Amino acid sequence: MMATGSEHSIFTNMILKGKVALVTGGGTGIGKQIAHTLGSHGARIVIASRKEEVLRDACAEFSAQDINCLYVVADVRDPEAVERVIEQTMERYSRLDIVINNAAGNFFATLDDISYKGFKTIVDIDLLGTYNVTKAAYTAYLKDHGGAIVNITAPFENWGVTFQAHVAAAKTGVNSLTRSCAVEWARKGIRVNCVAPGHIEETEGVNRIEKVANTGRGLKGSKQDVANTVLFLVSDAAAFISGECIRVDGSACIDMLKVPVDFDAIEG
Repeated sequence: MMATGSEHSIFTNMILKGKVALVTGGGTGIGKQIAHTLGSHGARIVIASRKEEVLRDACAEFSAQDINCLYVVADVRDPEAVERVIEQTMERYSRLDIVINNAAGNFFATLDDISYKGFKTIVDIDLLGTYNVTKAAYTAYLKDHGGAIVNITAPFENWGVTFQAHVAAAKTGVNSLTRSCAVEWARKGIRVNCVAPGHIEETEGVNRIEKVANTGRGLKGSKQDVANTVLFLVSDAAAFISGECIRVDGSACIDMLKVPVDFDAIEG
């Protein structure tokens, strides 16, 4: 059984007209789907990551669909590189209304196998990278004009997670940072929220999980499900929503059994 996003958007395709959106890690996976969705609803798009080839290909694909796109090669761990992304965004578009912190690192390892460097690398990409981009965007534009920030996190904050202690620690920090930013910057007209994807089909993370663990319930969402949630949060439909973390996981986190259940057999 699978729950996936609709092929047809329920939003008007001009809901983000005039806006500029930056998506880190926007050349592949969920980030690319988010960038495409925001662009297809009227936003001009900036995508950034470390790999120029995937950025160039994604931008070419977007441009062929009449999405105005700029790509900038940058490592979110490097504040100077992040500031260059913001500078080039301002040079090209003179504004930045939406920031999606999607860039992330991940690998599977037990706690006793994670090296000091490996743990630090994930925290630096996921948590420090989110802070770097958020801080630079705030300083350059958001503090004077308002805007919306969405941080892509993980639904790990209240649970222990095998093979993912480093990711859980980093993403829990992202969730806390989100709430602090939301409270401190509310007076600036800046909304800050999280989206926590669960098992999303055709993503590297889920492919890795399925190699080492039985995911049980058999339910998967789509990248479009995540992108639709982000679109809602950055739109005026969510104008008074801030400091929240929305799980896009088909109820997985609140399923105590987490095993496939034959409801027809039970109900019959």
